[in-house]
Order: sequence, then C-alpha cells, then structure tokens
Amino acid sequence: MSPAGRAVASAHSTTANKPLSCRAVSLSSPTIHALIPLSLLEAIRNLDTPLDDGLNELAGETVSKRLGLSNTVAQQIERYREAVEENGAVPADEAVSVFRLVGRRPDATLVYSDAGRRAARYAARSAGLGTKVMLGVTPGPLRRRFGGKSAAQVSRKLLGVPLELLPSGYQVRLTESLATAAGFPGTGCYFYSAVLAELLRVATGFEGAMVHERCHSRGDDHCFWRAAEAGGYE
Repeated sequence: MSPAGRAVASAHSTTANKPLSCRAVSLSSPTIHALIPLSLLEAIRNLDTPLDDGLNELAGETVSKRLGLSNTVAQQIERYREAVEENGAVPADEAVSVFRLVGRRPDATLVYSDAGRRAARYAARSAGLGTKVMLGVTPGPLRRRFGGKSAAQVSRKLLGVPLELLPSGYQVRLTESLATAAGFPGTGCYFYSAVLAELLRVATGFEGAMVHERCHSRGDDHCFWRAAEAGGYE
C-alpha cells in the first residue's frame, strides 16, 4: 500500500478530510530515515492505548476505533522496525504523510513530543551513543564536549537536522522541515524541540529544553531553537 499505508488507510477514514493548518512545502532530501515514521506511529499507538483504569469495557467501541490500535498501524510499525534494524530510509513523501497524519489529531503536540523523544533514543542507539559517550566518557566537561560532537553528527546524519555547537551553546536553524512539508509548522515543531533536547540529554547529560524562538508559523522565514539549561528558560 504505502506511502505509510496510504496515510494509514486515510486515518481510519475519519480524519482525512480535516484541513491542513498551513500550505505545505517540499523537502530537499529525497529520503528520511525510517526511525522517524516509526517513532511517530509508535507515539500514536502509545497515546491511543487506554489506561488500565477499569473502564476499558465501557469504552470498548471507542477503543476499537482508535487509529493507533489498528492492524494497519501495527503492520506499518513492524515494517519500519525492520527498516531501522537495517539502517534504512523511506521516501520523503511517505514520512511527510505520517507526519501530516499526526498533525490532524487534537492531541498532536503530545504525539509529536512523544515521537521526538523516541526518535532521539532510536538515533542514539543506532549510532552507539550509549556505549561511546555514556559509558566511555566520564560525566562532566568531557562528556559534554565529546557527547555534543557525537550528538551533532547523529542529528545531521540520521535526523537531517544541523545541530550546531557554538560558544553560546547548542542551536538549530531550519528553513524547511517535516513540519513545514506536512503543513503543520508550530504544532509539528514540538517534534523537533523534543528530539533535540532528548538527544542532547542522552549524549551529554543535558538537562533543559530547546527553546523555539523563531517559527514559520509566526511568520519567520526559518525555525530557530537554542538550548537552555534548566532554570534558564521560561
């Protein structure tokens, strides 16, 4: 079927007619690492999985209609997992379709944030950051220095994001992204805020947030993030 199960069977045919929040733009890269759509679909499944609160029987019909619990999503997740194990990529338009699928949800910011953290952990694992940085370098200045360089390499290679290490700190500038390509700048940028902060946390022990100071959704010609240590942002 694909791209992405035809956007996961048009999101169970219930959300496909919702309008996009912004005009979509194209991406320069023809492919996207499979860990990104995998993380997005896993986040959808996570958010759609009901809590074990004893009310499942009452909500049986509603649960059965949740996109994240559908067979189509399960099949796509398995497909992407196999691709990730082989360090594979998918066509950019397929990744954009999955990203757009999330953007149409009322809980999109939660899904994007969850997916971003998952994507960072997948990327770190694929690059062996846990071994090279967390175990091989003593926490402290050395970990931040070497871990930061590793994070920048992983970010560019696997996530397609140019993470810069400047004297003032880490920063990212994007003129295009999956968020803009899918037509959901602003909302979709939660994915990037989460993936960058989590990647830095894993690689360097960073505790803080990536502050999103400029955004296409606010009329800027690019999106811009800067790292702020805990207590250094509002």
